Amino acid sequence: MESDETVKNKLGKLIKRNGINNFQHLIFIVFLLGLFYLYKVNYYLFHGTAEIFSCIIAVGILIISMGTYKFTNNNYFMLLGIGYMFVAAMDIFHITTYGDLYIFAELVYDADTRFWVAARGLELITFLLSFIVLFKPHKKINIYFVFLFYLSVTLFLLLDIIQFNSFVPVMRVKGLGLTDFKINFEYFIATSFVICCLILFYAKNKMDRSVFISLEISLILKILSELLFTMYSNVTDFYSMLGHIFKVSSYYSLYIGVIVNGLQRPFDMIKNNLYNADNDIKEKERQRKYVEEIISQNEQCYGWIIDNSSNGIVIARNSHIIYANATALKMVGAKDIYDVSGKEIKEFLFDNSVNFDEIKKISNSLKFNELKLLKLNKETIDVEYSINSVTYRGTPAYLILLKDMSLNIEINNLKYNLMKNKVELNKSNEYNKILTEFFSNISHELKTPINVILSAVQLLFFKKGNKNSAEFMDQLDRLLGIIKQNCFRLIRLVNNLIDISKFESGFLKLELKNHNIVSIVENITLSVSDYIKSKDVNIVFDTDVEERLMAVDADKIERIILNLLSNAVKFTNKGDKILVHVEDNEDTVRISVKDSGVGIPEDKLNKIFDRFAQVDDTLIRNREGSGIGLSLVKSLTEMHGGCIKVKSMLGEGSEFIFELPVKLVDNIPEGETMEMLNNDSKIDKVLIEFSDIYSFE
Repeated sequence: MESDETVKNKLGKLIKRNGINNFQHLIFIVFLLGLFYLYKVNYYLFHGTAEIFSCIIAVGILIISMGTYKFTNNNYFMLLGIGYMFVAAMDIFHITTYGDLYIFAELVYDADTRFWVAARGLELITFLLSFIVLFKPHKKINIYFVFLFYLSVTLFLLLDIIQFNSFVPVMRVKGLGLTDFKINFEYFIATSFVICCLILFYAKNKMDRSVFISLEISLILKILSELLFTMYSNVTDFYSMLGHIFKVSSYYSLYIGVIVNGLQRPFDMIKNNLYNADNDIKEKERQRKYVEEIISQNEQCYGWIIDNSSNGIVIARNSHIIYANATALKMVGAKDIYDVSGKEIKEFLFDNSVNFDEIKKISNSLKFNELKLLKLNKETIDVEYSINSVTYRGTPAYLILLKDMSLNIEINNLKYNLMKNKVELNKSNEYNKILTEFFSNISHELKTPINVILSAVQLLFFKKGNKNSAEFMDQLDRLLGIIKQNCFRLIRLVNNLIDISKFESGFLKLELKNHNIVSIVENITLSVSDYIKSKDVNIVFDTDVEERLMAVDADKIERIILNLLSNAVKFTNKGDKILVHVEDNEDTVRISVKDSGVGIPEDKLNKIFDRFAQVDDTLIRNREGSGIGLSLVKSLTEMHGGCIKVKSMLGEGSEFIFELPVKLVDNIPEGETMEMLNNDSKIDKVLIEFSDIYSFE
C-alpha cells in the first residue's frame, strides 16, 4: 500500500495540474467573450482575430510535433502538424479575401468562400490520413513525401481559385447568397467529420483517454461549425459569427488534445515510471540487506544461508567439484548436485587453456576477479569469483564464491537509461520553456498591431460624422497609414514564422543566380534611406569595388540586409549614422552594417543569433520584435555557405558582419536578373521589414 506521504504528493500534483488546466480554460473563455465584443464593434476585426487564432494553433501543432518527434516518434501528431500547416496557409488567403477586405482585388467575388471550402477539404483529408497512421503506429512515415503531397494539393487549389476557376465551382453569388453546391459541400464535410468521430471512437484504445476526449470534442465542434456555415446569407451575419466561434472552440480543443495532453503527458508518464522503477530497486535492495543481516545473526541458520545464498558457493578438492549450493547449480544450468559432482573445474571454464591451478594463483581472497563460465547447455555466463583455502569434513579443500554479474549489468544499464532519460527530459523541458517564451512573445507581437488597428478603426467611427471636413481627411490618411503599417507587421511576423518552419523542416531552398552583389546591397540601402527620414538617421553606403558577380539568391540577400538595417535603425539614436560597407576579398565578399546606437551587452552576444532570443526578453520593451529575425539571418547566410558575426560594446553601437563565398553558376545573364530585382515589390519589402519602426512615414 502507498504511504500517506505518497498519496499527499500525488494529490498535490493532481491539484496543481488541474489548477493550470482550469486557468487555461478561463483564459480561453475570456478570449471568447472578447471575440463576441469584437463582433459587436467590427465584424471584420472579429473575423480576422478568430482566424489568426486558429492559424497560430495550427502552426503551433506543427512546430511542437517536429520539435518533440525525436523523443516521442508520434507519427499521428506529426501528420496532423503537417496537414494543419497547409490548412493555416489556406485560411490566411481566406482572411485576406474575406467580405469587403479585397486585398486581392482581381479575384472572383466568392474567393473568400472558395478558400474556406478548400481549407476545410484539406482539414478533412488530414484527419482521414491520420487514422491510417493511428492504426499502424509503428510504421514510420516519410514526412518529405507527406509535405510534397500537401504542397501539391495546396498549390493546385490556389492556382485554380486565383487563376483558372475551373475545379472549385462558384460558392456564393452576389445578391443571392450561397449556392447549392456550397451548402451541399458543407453537409458533405459535416457528414465526413461525423464518420471521423466514429472512427476515432473505434480507435480510442490506441491513445490516451484525455487526448481522445479532446479530439472528439474538436470534431463535434467542427460539425456544428460546418452546419452553421450552410445557413448564412451574408458573410457578416449572426450564423457566420456563431460558426467562427465554434471553429475557434474546435481549434482550442485540438490544442488541448495535441499540445497539452498528447505531447506533455507522455514525458510526465516516462518520468513517473522511471521514478517508480528506481524506488522498486531501492526497496528490493533494502529488503535483501535486511534479510542478510537477520540471517547472519543466527548461527543455526548457517546451512540455510549456504543453500540459499544469492552467491554461488562451490567446494572443490583436487580441482574436482564435491559440493555446490542451489545458486551455483542454477548458474551453470544444473538441476541438482549430481549433475556437477565429481566433474573438473575446467569443464566449466569458457577458456579451456586456463586450468584450476592458474586460477588459484591469480585469485585474491580480499577481492573478486572476473571469469566467464560455460553452462551445461554450452551457454556462457559472466561471474565474479573468489577462492579461499578451507577444511571441508577434515580434508583440505577450496571454497569458491561466485557472483552473477548479469544483475549488476542490468542495474548499471537501468541506471544509465535513467540518467539518459533524465537528460532527455531536461532537454525537452528546456525546449518547452523556449517554446513557451516564444508563444508569449508571438502573442505580444500579434496583440500590439491588432490593438493599434482596432484603435484606428474606432477613431474612424468616432470621427465619421465630420467626414467632409479637411481635418477628417487628414486623420483618415493618417489612420489608414497606421492600419496599413500594422498589417505589414502581421505579414512580417507570418513570413518569419513560415520561413523559420521551412528552414527547420529542410524546405527552405535557395534560387542561386549570378548577380552583382554590390548593386543589390546598394539598391536596398538606398531604398531604405527614403523611409527613415523621420528617425533623423543617416545611412552611408561605401564599397571598395563597383562590381562583383557571384551566385546568390537575391531575395534572401535582401532579407538579410533589410533585417540588419531594421535592427540598426531601431537601436540608433537621432542624429547618428549607419554605415553599410562592401569589401571584396577575392574568394569572399565581406558585407558589414555598423551603427552607433545603444549596443549589445557582452553577456548577450553569444545568444543574439539563437532562435527566439532577444536582448530585452521582457514583454515590456522599448523596441518591438519577435526574436527570430537574426536567427533567420544566420540561417540564410549559412545556406549561402557564409558566416555571420557581431561586434558590439554597450553604449557605443554594433557591427554585424557577414561573409559570402564567391562562386558562379550557369544561369540567365546578369543583366536580366538585375532587371527582375528593380520592381515595386522592393518597396513593399522595405515597408514590411520596417513596419515596427513607428516613427517613419
